Amino acid sequence: MSEERTELNAAAEGSALDNQELDNVGQDNLNPDDAGDSDNGNIGQEGQEKDNTDNNFYGAPESYDFSNIEYPEGISMDETLAKEFAPIGKKLGLSQEGANELARLLIKYQQSQLADAPNKIAEFKKQEAAQTKLAYEKLLNDDKEIGSGDEAKRNAYIDTADVGYNSFASDELKGLFHSLSLDFHPAVIKHFYRLGKMCGNDKLTNTGSPSQEISAAQILYGNTTKNEND
Repeated sequence: MSEERTELNAAAEGSALDNQELDNVGQDNLNPDDAGDSDNGNIGQEGQEKDNTDNNFYGAPESYDFSNIEYPEGISMDETLAKEFAPIGKKLGLSQEGANELARLLIKYQQSQLADAPNKIAEFKKQEAAQTKLAYEKLLNDDKEIGSGDEAKRNAYIDTADVGYNSFASDELKGLFHSLSLDFHPAVIKHFYRLGKMCGNDKLTNTGSPSQEISAAQILYGNTTKNEND
């Protein structure tokens, strides 16, 4: 019986050990859940931090102050624009930081516009000069004193003006007239016509076949279709 008792005791101890191991396994199985709870906590914390960051951009102040923004050289905040922005910013619920972010974006846009300004100004001046020239050409071709629809009279008038132009206008003055398209203006042509008349008819060039349109070369240098004998 002592041997049987020993075996029973051993079996009981083994069973107790087995139960303890099962308990340990169960406890270990619970640990991953605890770890998962920890990870969820980290995710929740990151989300909270993001919410806090986003919240920095909302909550309109009593008034907006853009004096703390670093402005590039040559750029500043327009006070009128800032005042117009205030009610819009409050309507959107933008905080000062949110308004600053928007202001920085506008500054970048303004810089890009300033960088392209020389090209835009040059193109504008080119178009403006072309329109001015067309306006002067119309005045010239419609002027009754210069000949209006009478091409022969108009060409003769311009030939006389060309004599005065080449006799009295320096190269610098000619360049100025040309840059401003004033060599097409009737008032300029009339002025040099009178000077050409003062030079005497012996200096006048003969008029060739009349052209359909008045060119700059005709105004400045006389009719380009001269007779070969002249």
